[in-house]
Amino acid sequence: MFQYDFSNHQNRHIRITDMPAEYFQRIQETTRKDPYYPVWHIAPKCGLMNDPNGLCEINGIHHIFYQWFPAGPVHGLKHWYHLTTKDFIHYEDHGVAMYPDTESDSYGCYTGMALKEGEKVHVFYTGIENEEMIPCTCYARFDGEKLTDRKKIVEMDPDQTTMNYRDPYVWKRDSEYWMLTGAESKEHEGILMLYRGKQADSYEYAGRVRLLQNGQEAMLGYMLECPNYYEENQKGVLFCSPMGISSENKYDYKNVFSVVYMIGKPLDTERKEFHFPEMYELDKGFDFYAPQSYEDEKHRRILFGWLGNSKSEYPTDKNNWAHMLTLPREIRIEEERLVQQPVEELKQLRANERSITEHIKVEECSFELEGNTESAFSIEIGNKDGNCLTFSADGEEYCLNRSDMTEVYAEKFGTIRYAKQLEKKQTVRVMVDRSSIEIFCDHGKTVFTSRMFIAHVSYVKVKNLSGKFYDLRK
Repeated sequence: MFQYDFSNHQNRHIRITDMPAEYFQRIQETTRKDPYYPVWHIAPKCGLMNDPNGLCEINGIHHIFYQWFPAGPVHGLKHWYHLTTKDFIHYEDHGVAMYPDTESDSYGCYTGMALKEGEKVHVFYTGIENEEMIPCTCYARFDGEKLTDRKKIVEMDPDQTTMNYRDPYVWKRDSEYWMLTGAESKEHEGILMLYRGKQADSYEYAGRVRLLQNGQEAMLGYMLECPNYYEENQKGVLFCSPMGISSENKYDYKNVFSVVYMIGKPLDTERKEFHFPEMYELDKGFDFYAPQSYEDEKHRRILFGWLGNSKSEYPTDKNNWAHMLTLPREIRIEEERLVQQPVEELKQLRANERSITEHIKVEECSFELEGNTESAFSIEIGNKDGNCLTFSADGEEYCLNRSDMTEVYAEKFGTIRYAKQLEKKQTVRVMVDRSSIEIFCDHGKTVFTSRMFIAHVSYVKVKNLSGKFYDLRK
């Protein structure tokens, strides 16, 4: 059967209209039959998905877009795919919402966001203009069904940045629009570029934003991706994905690319400064990147992230699909930290409630565990062959160990992650969906997100946790 060779770079620019129908059908079938394909997470029907985009709620309907390359499990010509939901349980599939078919995005529709303004919804995204892969910032209108009026509104300035220039994020303050765009400077430093607009679709460059931690300029790697900024309770919250940061300790910045957040004073657009006291990682797991948030009509701040990364090869690649989105999370500021928890609606997935015991039999690897503890604890998820993943805490630190899975992957990036334990008395919440695990500790201040590949999971072993265990079903 015909299969594209993606080592040939040209094949990464294959368009849906050029794909043989039987090929498209076949790779959807191999995706659907993969035992690691999730029960309730958002995942592609085939090919590769990555960043969540354009998140918003309109008249009770949540709109979720994501980047998609349909032809295979590699990064190629990016489209925007569109889903909607009213309850985060059942989703309506609207197919491709944005094709790379205008002059400004003919080689890819990359990351973008939505800004609601009354009855209007403005969309901003990165377009790749031509075969030289030159990025620009594009604009579109969204009427709840279609994206229209697409056009380029900001060009990359080659005197300011390298080709690493992308991911606009826009907010409105009083009568003016402000845009942050992530970039790599000509000096190979991660920077945020600030633009001012009198109208939603017209901007002028205002300058670089200085990120000042306790008055000292913070250095954030060689490139900043996916900036998100919002204001709450007279505070400014900025999170972004810096590439090229690391640490000498075992706790910080061990992912392929890490995600950080800062809570400080509202961004000073005149001085172009953001002052903050501390910087924290948003997620300590292996597979979390490019998160995006939005305020829903209940005034909750909802976050989705990309449950994957761009450097790892995954066991699902052979079945022609890669990655998923994280579960939707509500994020809040508590004690100068961001806390994350699964949105309340996901409790509707719960079935067959059981009390946590030392050995829990599992028939379907789709479950939730919610346990309370004041001591060291451990959770082991495994099968009859001895393949397993473990998560544990000793009172000082957490440890997520996936070195004994059935299919161990991306070993060059490590198989163990650590985090310091912030609270002794707490509730630990674990949500598993076949090939993903999301762990919420310290009342949501510490989170681990990871893919996991254990064939025929049959048990969960638990030590020193009391609480409930639920099967999760749509």
